[in-house]
Amino acid sequence: MRYLKHLSLLLLLSFLVGCAPMPNLPKSDDEGATSALYDRSFETHIPNVAMLNLFFTQMPKGGDLHHHYTGSIYAETYLEWVKNKGWFIDSCTFKIVKVKGNETCKSVSVDELISNDTLYRKLLTLWSDKDFDNYSHEQLPPDSNFFNTFGYFSPISDQYMDVGLNIIKERALNENVSYIETMLSRVGVNSTEFFNADEAKNLNNALHHATTQEEVNALLDRISAVYTQNQAFGEKVHHFVSEVERRHEGIDTENFTMRFQTYAVRVLEPLQVYTDLLAGYKAVLSSPLIVGVNIVAPENNTVAINDYTLHMRMFNYLASHYPQVPHSLHAGELTIGMVEPKELLFHITQARKIAGADRIGHGVDIAYEKESLSLLKELKEHAAVEINLSSNEFILGVTGKEHPYSIYAAYGVPIVISTDDSGVSRDNLAHEYVLLASRYHPSYATIKTYVYNSIDYSFLTPAEKAKVKIQLDKKFEVFEREMSTLAKNLK
Repeated sequence: MRYLKHLSLLLLLSFLVGCAPMPNLPKSDDEGATSALYDRSFETHIPNVAMLNLFFTQMPKGGDLHHHYTGSIYAETYLEWVKNKGWFIDSCTFKIVKVKGNETCKSVSVDELISNDTLYRKLLTLWSDKDFDNYSHEQLPPDSNFFNTFGYFSPISDQYMDVGLNIIKERALNENVSYIETMLSRVGVNSTEFFNADEAKNLNNALHHATTQEEVNALLDRISAVYTQNQAFGEKVHHFVSEVERRHEGIDTENFTMRFQTYAVRVLEPLQVYTDLLAGYKAVLSSPLIVGVNIVAPENNTVAINDYTLHMRMFNYLASHYPQVPHSLHAGELTIGMVEPKELLFHITQARKIAGADRIGHGVDIAYEKESLSLLKELKEHAAVEINLSSNEFILGVTGKEHPYSIYAAYGVPIVISTDDSGVSRDNLAHEYVLLASRYHPSYATIKTYVYNSIDYSFLTPAEKAKVKIQLDKKFEVFEREMSTLAKNLK
């Protein structure tokens, strides 16, 4: 029986690979020439990465849907902002210091830091992933190095947000990206302002001990009633929305669009997590610029692990009350050895089947999920997967054939290619496509499908999607004409 079971699984996997969608035939001579030029990068057993860099830098790339604002600003820019504020850097901890004091280590100005090459390079390795693998040095585990970066630049990250959004816009335009859907920030409602310490403790305990969706719903009804009946809660949501709208002024143009997600932080107490989620849902309902809600922070954190199902039930509750609000969830950003095996069995499954996620961010542990086969069918029919190759390699050590991209592609699950935190990873969306192509060599037609997926599965309105896709059509005509000319000039 065991042999038959294994044989059945092998036959199923073979069927899935065989069912991979065939690329469409070229629709024009230019498209055919572009496809042929792309394939020329794979004529030897080593992909021509230089040619792929040129190709994907020029190629229209639609949208970047898994995109964190704070993680997308480069450390050098954050240092400029620190300098503008007249703040300092602690030369031992490399933390931002707003006022010089009687610290053990000297606080240095940004100019002093940059003039000291040793200190400057050290800061870049802590504020980003720069040089992590380039040479032997003392280093934290890669996932810690990645997530710790946010603690270094967090004091400055929201100080020039309007400037930062324009930097992201300019970078997107320079690499032919039409749409950014960025995870901006929490709404900023603190549960301590509405519940005293004893009330919060009792509610947190009750939420932790709730074992069914019905029990969670009853508790969330009580919490929601406090917020919806309190004018201050609505005022805080309104203030957040107003700030987002102010910072967005001048961002959208004829050829570029930016929208925002808000989120909860999964390592906090459940009352605060739900507070952030409810505030986020209210914000989406209040502004067309805020288009979705997410949940962030390391999925392997002890609190995140212990409360995972509870968080999914919170999304279930909110989805039943506000079905018009889209949500994309970080789920399955895990791999073998990172957590106990039991934690690999259900995270993506619950994100889709309990929380009803419209998109799955990362989805790396799909091969370990207990219901992986039915889950693939569910995702194919109802959701998309956001693939983030650079961060998956750095944080999880998952790359090449260990990555589940090939499973998703073979089954026909809608895929979008994203950057995650390009400032921390020090890359861009073109680089993510280069990694995709050099590792897996999907056809040019398949890559174009991923580009259009990034608009089809975005949280834009139907009219906005139609507008961006018309622009994409025109951009691809120009790109393919240029690549066709390039192909003729290459020997």
